[in-house]
Amino acid sequence: MAIKNPYLGYDKDVRAVGNLWERFQAGLVTPNETNNPYYQLLLQEWQRCTTLGVDLAMTRARRLNDDEFHERLLASQLMLETYLPMIESVSPFLDDRSSGLMLLTDVSGCVLHMAGTHKALENAATQSGIVIGSNWDEAQAGNNGMGSVLAKQQPVHVFATEHFCESLQRWSCSAAPIFDMDGQTIIGTINFTIDEAVFKGDALALTVSLAHSLQGRLALQREQERNRLLAIFEEQSGKNPRDKILLDRTDRPISHTPTTEGHELAMRWRAGERDHERIIQSIEIKSPVTGEHMGKILHFAPPKPQGYERVFQSAGTTLTVTEPQTYRFGQFQSRDPETIEMLEALERIARADINVLLHGETGTGKELIARHIHVASPRHNAPYLAVNCGAISPELLESTFFGYVRGAFSGADPKGRAGYFESVGEGTLFLDEIGELPLNMQAALLRVLEDGSFLRVGSSTPQYAKCRIIAATHRNLEELIAQGQFRQDLYYRLKIVQKKIKPIRERPCDIPLLASHFKAALKEKHQLPDVRIHPDALTIMQQYKWPGNAREIRNVIEAALICSDGDIVVESLPPELFTKQIETDNNTLPEPEKKDLYNAGTDYERQLIIGLLRKYRKVNHVAKVLGLARSTLYRKFAELGIDQREHVNDQLD
Repeated sequence: MAIKNPYLGYDKDVRAVGNLWERFQAGLVTPNETNNPYYQLLLQEWQRCTTLGVDLAMTRARRLNDDEFHERLLASQLMLETYLPMIESVSPFLDDRSSGLMLLTDVSGCVLHMAGTHKALENAATQSGIVIGSNWDEAQAGNNGMGSVLAKQQPVHVFATEHFCESLQRWSCSAAPIFDMDGQTIIGTINFTIDEAVFKGDALALTVSLAHSLQGRLALQREQERNRLLAIFEEQSGKNPRDKILLDRTDRPISHTPTTEGHELAMRWRAGERDHERIIQSIEIKSPVTGEHMGKILHFAPPKPQGYERVFQSAGTTLTVTEPQTYRFGQFQSRDPETIEMLEALERIARADINVLLHGETGTGKELIARHIHVASPRHNAPYLAVNCGAISPELLESTFFGYVRGAFSGADPKGRAGYFESVGEGTLFLDEIGELPLNMQAALLRVLEDGSFLRVGSSTPQYAKCRIIAATHRNLEELIAQGQFRQDLYYRLKIVQKKIKPIRERPCDIPLLASHFKAALKEKHQLPDVRIHPDALTIMQQYKWPGNAREIRNVIEAALICSDGDIVVESLPPELFTKQIETDNNTLPEPEKKDLYNAGTDYERQLIIGLLRKYRKVNHVAKVLGLARSTLYRKFAELGIDQREHVNDQLD
């Protein structure tokens, strides 16, 4: 069968395999009756299912109760939250034509998330019992994409009548394992399920690619965790000079005291030679958000001199040391008490189906918060769509939001087109920069919020919106109302719940957190060695006002990583962090930041481009890294006074 990649080459004769399956379940097949390796493998799989006691007539897998499922969700929270943003990349495989489903399971085979059209989800539930919370390990459901991955610990493809259970034989399932950082421990599976009649030969490659991408993103998260452990270890080492080693969540040594004995302790521990009698203190490190075990620090007594009895005993003390209180709201993290209080409130609000208005300067993370409100809401299986209201031409606003019918205007799609409100269905529509909408569009949006109705351009037939609205702005809407630029009735419709996100300058405790996060992500992006951010550099960063908020921190870290030969030190930082004092009036927020790093014209932009030229030695490589056309990059050279010939070999470019 197509349980492993090599078997994808076999012809898919559903009828022949179906006949073999009928003879097998009737007891008319002997294991040695065929020399066909494909059929032999099928018979071995089915016999294994019989030995496991799987019911051929099984129509629904066991579904976990609410308490069990909640435990599974908590245990896989990081994997799920990292996976959800990736779903958008596979949406073409999940349209009405393919009726495909993308499923994420945990290590036990429990379905944590399903994505697909409403029709596909309904068919899977009613015809095969494939629903969120159902468990698909082989012992209960026979060979299937998710369960067989866990059993074989490798990508699998189970096609139609290759399934042991008859209720699953209408499906083609292509699944891949998700491995932890060690590359050996499975933590979940990704499975693409589609009707066997529209089987896609590249489906297995798709799930393998998704699994690898997810593993890479999770590795970044674990790298951040490793950095937090190292910071705690460094702090503890300053308090106690005793020999000690730092273990990660898998009990693997990742650091030790810089002494000969400390090195030997770590080497022996790694080799399995663990001198438990010498441990006099064990300090466990837990996440303050989930309580999850992250690692521990072991303190060791000095080695016993020869000829002497040990005169002390292991204290057996276990302490719990938590890192500084960090609250994680999806990809948004904070240590600021007021911000944590806001995030906790949003966690509760996410479960209520009400409109939310987010207020904060550009770069403070409004979109990250909006996305996680969707993820944490009952609508999480439906689409999420983020729209920048200020980036749409005023002439196209109505057709973009509400869609249009055939012949509505010249140049339109002859078939007509659905707008954002229809496309998002019962999901969440995030309206960023809501303050940029013109008054006529505000009136149309108000009508949608009042009774849910809208008209496609060129149509007189009402349509009805079913989505949740999350809006965001950097502007003071009450001032805009006073100036006649924003409708007061719309404002009150949007602000059922209103939350302000503090700028970075008002929560400097988050700067080390953001710097560490961006360092880990950008190190991976540019394939650079791991470096440390020197405490003095962090002190300078915490004293700066950061008018660009998190985006500006990201830019500074990126430039420092590329331009520095080693650790990020004070000299790695751009001069404006020392010389430019920016006073920000708390009552006046900056205009929308419509320029990214490469249009900002800052000193560290110049440093970044020069650093990339020195690293890659080719203009086209640098342009690719920056996401710019070569012509645009050459204009940058002129604007910033960069002579690329000093850093690039023209003959190689």
